[in-house]
This record gives sequence, structure tokens and C-alpha cells, in this order.
Amino acid sequence: MDWMKLSTTKITKVYHRVFFNHCYLCNNDTPHTLCKFCQQGLPTNLNHCKHCKRPTQYHTNLCGNCQTNRPSYHTCIAPYRFEGIIKTLIHSIKFNQGIHYIRPLTYLLSEHLLETYSCDQWPEQIFYVPSHPKRIKERGFCQTKAMTNQLVKYLKQHLNEKCPSLPRNNPLKKIKHLAAQHSLSRKERLKSQKNSYQLDRPIPKHVALFDDVMTTGSTIENCTNLLLKAGAERVDIWVIARTPDKEHSVKLSEPA
Repeated sequence: MDWMKLSTTKITKVYHRVFFNHCYLCNNDTPHTLCKFCQQGLPTNLNHCKHCKRPTQYHTNLCGNCQTNRPSYHTCIAPYRFEGIIKTLIHSIKFNQGIHYIRPLTYLLSEHLLETYSCDQWPEQIFYVPSHPKRIKERGFCQTKAMTNQLVKYLKQHLNEKCPSLPRNNPLKKIKHLAAQHSLSRKERLKSQKNSYQLDRPIPKHVALFDDVMTTGSTIENCTNLLLKAGAERVDIWVIARTPDKEHSVKLSEPA
């Protein structure tokens, strides 16, 4: 018997039990990052546009925006609305150094991805929407890069070789330093993202693009068009949360 291997395995189990096998919200014992009770309180994106996953009051085939100007990506996966505890956790990561919340959020997304792609072809590579170097310097890290790294770790545990690869250097670069997007109106966001990104090399035919939140979709659409011009034939969008329209946000938050 390999006692060294056995002791290392036991130590690893104890380490995970002490530091990881607890709910990140209520601290109860759980084999996952969030217990089933806390997961029940998350704002799941149940009613949405079939294509862009924009939250709506009722389930619809295509929202008005997609009917008149359908986004160029193939599919969008957005399991949560950008409200409640999901919004609080993402804001904590971006503005309050709450990096430890990356694990539960990416775990939730990975579980949804595994279910979604159970009958579909996985992308060859995954890229993330990058922050500008000045924003990274202000924040101390790029949250989308950190989230993508953790997401790939979760997916590899289930997919092994089928897991989309993560390039060592993200080919997407942000070249314009803009005001924080949450401080801009919808019209300003749509205008500001034009020519904000560049792509420095050819890419595979089927890729995934990750971002933490999709609001107007202007950033995603600009990056998608760059990926398509660089050789992609299918771009899948992976986001943790989708921001509902103000009118729908009010209706969705009203008690039944």
C-alpha cells in the first residue's frame, strides 16, 4: 500500500471538508458551493426571449429586439436574472474584492452548461470579454478572466478532453477605456462599445464567449462580430446573468 498517496488523499479530503464543503451564503455543510435551500432563493431566468435570453414577463419565442435585429451569435446561455443575491455577489466581486464568490457563481453556471450541452456539441475554445488594462489596474484583477479559469476547472472534472480549451493569452483585447458600464444609460452603452475591442489572431470554427453579465448586449455583439470575422462559424454566449428591462424587473419582483 502506498502510504504517502493515502495520506495525501486523506489530507486533501479533510482540507476540502474544512474549507470548501460549506455553503458560501449560509455556511451550512454541503458538498457543493451553495446548499439547495440557498439555491432555491436565486433569481432564475425562467421567462425569457428564446434567442438573447432577455428576461420577460412571460415566456416568448423572440423579443422585439431579436425580431427586428437578431444578434449574430448562435445561442445564449444565461441561467439567472441580474437581480437579488446574484447581483449582490457579482457586485461584491467587481467592486469589493469578493473574489471568493467566483467559485459558487461559476459552479452554478457549469452545472447549467453541462445540462444544456448534454445533447449538443461543445465549443472548441472559450474566450472571455476582457477589461481594459486601466480597469484591471484599478480593480487589481480581471474578473472575467478569473471566472473563466474557475469555470474551466469545473468543466474539466466532467468533460476531460471534451472540455473547451482556454488559450493562455486571450485573443480579445479591449483598446478603449470607457466609463463604468453600470453608470451609463442604455443609449450610451450601445454607442460606447463600438470599436472598443480588437482580435489579434484567427480562431476555431466553434467557440464560446464568456461574460459575467449581459445588459444591452452591445459588448457581446461587438465581440461576436470580431470572432465571426476571425474565422468562427458558431459563437455561443455564456453569461451568469441577464439584466431584465426596467419594466420587467418591477413586474418580476412583485409578489404573486
